Amino acid sequence: MVNTRNKDLRQQWEIVYVDQYSEPKKGELNEQFGLYVERDFYIVSSMPGNRYIDLINNRNMVIKTPNGRKTQVWYFHQQSKTIRTRLNNQSFDIKSAGRTNNMQIWSTNSQWFQVFQFVDGQFVNPSNNKVISVDGTKDEEGQGVIVDGNQKRADQKWKILYLDQAKPLRTKGFNKEFGFHINRPFYVRSKMPMQRVIECHGANNVWLKRWRKNVAAQQWYFDEVSKTLKNNYWKSHSLDIQSNGGSTNVRCTTTNSRWW
Repeated sequence: MVNTRNKDLRQQWEIVYVDQYSEPKKGELNEQFGLYVERDFYIVSSMPGNRYIDLINNRNMVIKTPNGRKTQVWYFHQQSKTIRTRLNNQSFDIKSAGRTNNMQIWSTNSQWFQVFQFVDGQFVNPSNNKVISVDGTKDEEGQGVIVDGNQKRADQKWKILYLDQAKPLRTKGFNKEFGFHINRPFYVRSKMPMQRVIECHGANNVWLKRWRKNVAAQQWYFDEVSKTLKNNYWKSHSLDIQSNGGSTNVRCTTTNSRWW
């Protein structure tokens, strides 16, 4: 449209000739946004737990222990000027078209509520000056990620860890934090007189059964990537507290690395 001249940014333009036009290419730094183009990275919280930004239900943004899933891998997309997930190439998005503080991923549209710059360790939305934060400042597994007013708190500070600079995960050795040898199969044996062992039955139920030689469903191992106890037969399944931790029942189900 045309309007009365007031020198607003909406009325300012520049001429860029085609033979002079250029943008950062893959692997190059976009200085305005503070990120390298198409270079995969993790987003690490500066709180003591150093958890990564991740997704639950492949949609809502939370912080979680590193687990090696694509839901924790992000990249800056030059054309849309958004931060995308390697899961499905959707973008950072403030829910309800920016009318809430909750964060999710959504189909890329480059609207103001999808655009963030990485400045001095913070993800800043240039339209409302809010920053990516951890809900309630709680350094807990699965805690939600939101946008909030910038108080420069630790829950609003992040580190970019590019995958090509990250240390490879260990495939053996002892994990002191969790108390297990990595990828070393073991039995979980009861101290009751019969000394039965825990067995995963049908990739779901967990039973107490008598020990049987070389039965992989009775063997477990600590997975350094997901930080869970995986079954040696159902290798995509881990010990799990049923009903998302709301039950007293234990089962064996598809690995999700949530606290339960």
